[in-house]
Amino acid sequence: MEIDFSRFEYYQSDFTAQEQLKIETIRNPGKQLEYAASRYLKHHIFGSKNIAYDSTGAPFIEGVGFISLSHTSSYVAVAVCSEHLIGVDIEEIREKSIKLSARFITEEEKAFFNQEDETDMSTLWSLKECLYKLSDRKQLLFQKDILVYRKNGTLYGSILKTDGIYEYELQSTRFRNILISFNAGKGKLIHEHSS
Repeated sequence: MEIDFSRFEYYQSDFTAQEQLKIETIRNPGKQLEYAASRYLKHHIFGSKNIAYDSTGAPFIEGVGFISLSHTSSYVAVAVCSEHLIGVDIEEIREKSIKLSARFITEEEKAFFNQEDETDMSTLWSLKECLYKLSDRKQLLFQKDILVYRKNGTLYGSILKTDGIYEYELQSTRFRNILISFNAGKGKLIHEHSS
């Protein structure tokens, strides 16, 4: 959904008490608007049900399924899946992604993504953000714990979780100057942590 900058108060009209408390902790007016718009979209689709979290921290809506929200300065997105964890990320294609790429691209990923191309670097960042939302861990290193690669022309990513490394099939599509990235399946454990 495209964000309408004149509808900030309208976006807040159906806030739950939990959402009202959350927006009061956000200081940046632009981030407040993005949050309000993403919750408006959630309400528009699912009603006033609160987002809850399972034992691993994964967000879900009771009776609906797992949910993921993402926003940029001009768009918000929601993804839902009744069968498995879902991660969605939307990113604007920006030249800044090239300047920051040294912080998140690996040598192996350079075989699949052009470090001098803003679309490639924005796509890689977006895919890694999507994967980050699928982990039950925080403070992950984007060059070590979150990796993206191609196998037989299909995008995949691996992410470190508490019990091991999981692999997910990924999708990324473009809408205007916005990239939309998400996982296309449940994912599978490919390397279990030894105890």
